[in-house]
Amino acid sequence: MCDEGNTKDSSIGKSSAGTDSEVVAFLQGRSVPCPRCGYDLCDIKSAKCPECAEPLVLKIGSPRARFGWLVLAMAPGCFSGVAAVFVLLPIYMNVWREGRTENGVWLLVGADLFGFVSAAMVAVMYKHRHRIMAWSARQQGAFAASVWGIHVAALGIVILSAWLMQ
Repeated sequence: MCDEGNTKDSSIGKSSAGTDSEVVAFLQGRSVPCPRCGYDLCDIKSAKCPECAEPLVLKIGSPRARFGWLVLAMAPGCFSGVAAVFVLLPIYMNVWREGRTENGVWLLVGADLFGFVSAAMVAVMYKHRHRIMAWSARQQGAFAASVWGIHVAALGIVILSAWLMQ
């Protein structure tokens, strides 16, 4: 009788992929579907699916790590942070060195602060990358879209404000 809930096993090898005997030993008493055809591999005698003849390997790791959404979510923050560093010099020259405080300068200061906060959020995303990577692809996509939406909206506000000040 195969147990669907039994997931603990101390016979997993130290290498990244198990040998044929380790695969067979791992599947003894476990109801696991074939990754190709879905056939129940419980109590098979060789490391090959009896239904579709797919060779079976025992590995630890994610077969489909979704780094794309995380990178896409981090991209606008990285760009904003780099831009904030380059914009800091003109702000310093205008405000602190020459004492100019026109409205346009404060808009630039606000945009620069947004850039630094955005870069800090990239650091937070990186710190919590494993938690984000555990989300479904749909959640990751929605998160990346919201990050991009915030950045596009912030850019729109800066452009609209600069246009209205003229």
